[in-house]
Formats: sequence, structure tokens, C-alpha cells
Amino acid sequence: MVRWVLAIAPALVLLLALPASADMFAPDYRPCGDQTSTVDIVACVQAKTAVLDQRLNAAYKSLAQRIDAGQREPLQAAQRLWIQYRDANCRFYGSQDGSIRQIQGAECLRSMTADRALELEKAMKFD
Repeated sequence: MVRWVLAIAPALVLLLALPASADMFAPDYRPCGDQTSTVDIVACVQAKTAVLDQRLNAAYKSLAQRIDAGQREPLQAAQRLWIQYRDANCRFYGSQDGSIRQIQGAECLRSMTADRALELEKAMKFD
């Protein structure tokens, strides 16, 4: 029993120690908010999200290489569930009628992706 607890403890620390706090419309959103049309704002936010997604993928891969083999499956499961949650959560923001909803949906993806990238980067400091 003790061996089992010790085996999963690092994964629990990884998954629970760094909660994300998605801040929509944070200061780094501002350049996009200065655009003149909804289409331009969404495109700007999506471009920021693409960069953040690359950062997130790099952090995930780096972390997966640095953790114990027994932690890789829980990390992969957590990441897959997080992606499902992020996508569903942001669909909620973008699902109503109105152009602001398109912006909210895109900004939700940007902010949550930024937070998750930072979370995984910080998790690397625990190993």
C-alpha cells in the first residue's frame, strides 16, 4: 500500500500543485483588442494561440522526457482530459449569437493554453 502511494505521489503533485487561473482579456490580449473588426481580432487572438500551443507542446514533451516512466501515463491522461475540458469550456463561451462571442471563444482558448503552458513549465521544477 505504501509503495503504491509513493508511486503515484509525484503524479498527484504534478497534477494538483499548480492550478491554472485562466485570465481572459489579460494585458497580452490588448494588441488584438485594438483591431478594428471582429474578424481581425479573432485572427490576432488565434495567431497568439498558435504560438502558445507550440509553447505548450514543447513544455509537455520536455516534461514527459524528464519524469519517471510511471508518471508518463498519468500525464498523458491528464493532458488529454485537459484538452477536452478546454475545448468544451471555450465552445461554451463562443456558442451564443453575436460577434463578441467569437472573440470570447478565441480568447478563452488563448488564455487557457497560456495558463496550461505555464503550469507544465513550472511542473518541470519539481523533478
